[in-house]
Amino acid sequence: MKPSKYNFFYPIDENENHLAFNSLKNGLAVFPGKLVKILQSFQPGDTLTLPDSTLAELKKGGFICDDLYDEYGMLLVRRHLQQYGSSESLGLTIAPTIFCNLSCSYCFESPQNMRMDQTVIAQIVEFVKKRITAGLKNLSINFYGGEPLLCLDIIEDLSRKLIDICDQKDVKYSAYIITNGTLFTRAAAEKLKSLKVTGAQLTIDGDKKMHDSRRPYRNGKGSFDRIIANIIDTAGIIPISLRVNIDRQNVDSALEFFKKIQSDARLGDHFKNDDIRIHYGFVRKFTASCRCSDEECLKPGEFWLEELKLHQYLYEKGINFSYYPSTRSGCVATTINGYVVGPEGELYKCWNHLGESEMVVGHIGKDIRIDALYISYLTESFETDENCKECKVLPVCMGGCVDIRINYKKGTFPAIDCSRWKYYLEESLKAYYFASLKKPPTTAPGLQKT
Repeated sequence: MKPSKYNFFYPIDENENHLAFNSLKNGLAVFPGKLVKILQSFQPGDTLTLPDSTLAELKKGGFICDDLYDEYGMLLVRRHLQQYGSSESLGLTIAPTIFCNLSCSYCFESPQNMRMDQTVIAQIVEFVKKRITAGLKNLSINFYGGEPLLCLDIIEDLSRKLIDICDQKDVKYSAYIITNGTLFTRAAAEKLKSLKVTGAQLTIDGDKKMHDSRRPYRNGKGSFDRIIANIIDTAGIIPISLRVNIDRQNVDSALEFFKKIQSDARLGDHFKNDDIRIHYGFVRKFTASCRCSDEECLKPGEFWLEELKLHQYLYEKGINFSYYPSTRSGCVATTINGYVVGPEGELYKCWNHLGESEMVVGHIGKDIRIDALYISYLTESFETDENCKECKVLPVCMGGCVDIRINYKKGTFPAIDCSRWKYYLEESLKAYYFASLKKPPTTAPGLQKT
């Protein structure tokens, strides 16, 4: 047996106890200092002279493994299974329109006033039917845009048809929506809930003055009041993920804005009840259409530090949020079982490309082109990066965003997309551990005792 190469140890008290984390298996435990020293001082050829029961628990958490076990090889297997494995799951990000009623200062899309028609709807349904015949068991839909709620009628029509065929064939169906929030009324939220939409992401970029300067309507009027009113009116119908996009313009005021909105009597309980969650969005210049500059964007380390501040505040207030690392499994861009569908039925591998004709990889009603572009999104990964191969955070990062990796190599993006865990893994694990001490063990998955 040998210690894992993906172990992390952080002191937590004056008795030399350490919080131990294994990023390959997501094992978390408290180790006495003596055990930490044994594992850290281990050299090739050494023998771990520990009780069998202790060795078994260490192996269960991933902290030790068999001498011949190839941990990096396991990551390759995990990645390739996600990419080329089971055909039982299909993920489609569907944009019924690329048009948007807002004119955001940093938007990476080129708005086009078109709507999905009945021909494309029928082609999507037929595409799914063929996948069901081939063994599909899980269908996941993400409605996107543009602003998808400009086409609520199309969402309803397509959803009912997909739900119907999934019910007939015993296929699990789920859906989500990403919306700017201006049209997310109570009636819209109730309609979406009836269509098995299980959550919605809305965006608001700070207080009224800040938000309205960044996310106005196309006529120049502010959208803040409408979005806040909608959040108040819809909280509790379906879970809301509130996204605050941050850059150098609003980074200093983002947390204060959240403190203010969280203390609003009309919304405060919804945060504690998990009806609303908040997270930061990383503003970056993804495409040539982006109206922001690299100078306006935060660097990765700066962004993740701001998110850490948000998480520390949420922790202090007892508000739920996700701060335990999980193994990464890629996205629609990195799997043969996922596509972005544009309003004309055109297919993309990444939603950053929506509306860019040169990034189309096929059509929903025709053959998919396995061309150089398609292949690049399936083959670019941490496997081509020596720094990633040696990084202990790799199992919970898996190389980051593939679109960013490709553009970084082209020289059109300033940095590789390193995971948040590279910057504040210790702080997050400690927050998780100390919070879990106040809860029954069953609510703290991954917390093991040795």
